[in-house]
Order: sequence, then structure tokens, then C-alpha cells
Amino acid sequence: MPVPASAAPGSFAGDFELPQRWNDDYKPETRCGTPGKTGTYVTASRRWFKQTDAASVANLNSESIPVTQTVKTTRTQTTETSAKAKGEGELAKYLTSAYGFSYVYQVHWSLNQVVGPYQLPPHREGRLVWGFTMLDTDNQDVRCGADQLWHATGKPYYASSPEARYSELRLDPATDYGF
Repeated sequence: MPVPASAAPGSFAGDFELPQRWNDDYKPETRCGTPGKTGTYVTASRRWFKQTDAASVANLNSESIPVTQTVKTTRTQTTETSAKAKGEGELAKYLTSAYGFSYVYQVHWSLNQVVGPYQLPPHREGRLVWGFTMLDTDNQDVRCGADQLWHATGKPYYASSPEARYSELRLDPATDYGF
């Protein structure tokens, strides 16, 4: 997967390749217990920082100072998915309406929320940046077959979902103020 433009490598402390798998649940061609059961084999591939805003800060003093920034624009990242079963007949129509689902997960930076405080060293400049940590995954839907093995169904797909808000103070290279 290409690296998003807002996530330059090395610019985010949490930007690292994740382990391929924490376990082998739902791995195609491995054993399963209940024929007909479905699942999704998920491989978390990357965590990265999606920057949405920044503010320049400077400290002309001889002591460290706390820096903060008030959020002026609300930002939201959303993961949304839904599914619906389709059936025929009265019982199937009831089960369809009873077992369809919708899932929405949102992470926000709210208006007037304060980012920081971070300590800015003396005689330094930097940028206070904030946004969201994102998790990229590769996914494969599977079904437990009569042979009690997981079998891939459909095509593999990719997802990128917000995990949490994130902020940090990025210091610029040392600045000479002539003091």
C-alpha cells in the first residue's frame, strides 16, 4: 500500500510496520470447528499519523515554556460498515430486519479542545501538530467448510481506520537568535 502524503516516513513516532499476525484465527486453510461459520482474516499492516492541523511555536526565553493550541476547526475520522441479510417469506423478512447491522466508529478533535501542553526548550522553534493515528489492514473473508477448514470467500480487501487522536511537538533544527 502506498504511504499517504500526510504520513512521511519517520515523521511519526508510532509509524512502524506491525507484526504480520498476532494469531492465526480465521487463517485460510487452517482448522475451524463449526461448518458454515464465517469470519474475517485480518492482517494489521501499518500504523501511521494523519496530520490534520499544525501551529508554529517559538520560545525566545532562557527557560522552557509550556505550549498549547486551541482547536479552531472540528475534525472527525469515521469508520462505517453495515450489512444486511436478504431473505424471502415472512420469517426471512423478520430475520433480515432483526439481524442486519450497522457499525460506526468516530474519533474527534472538538472545537475549543486544547492540544498540549508540551514543554518547548529555551531558544527553540517548532510546530505543534495534531490529527489521528490510523491503522491499515489487509482483510480476507472466510467460511468454515464441511472439511472443517477455513476457505477464502470473495476478494481480499484493504481498510484504513482511525484509532485515536494524536498530537506532538516537533522541534525545528536549532535556531540561532544571536543571544
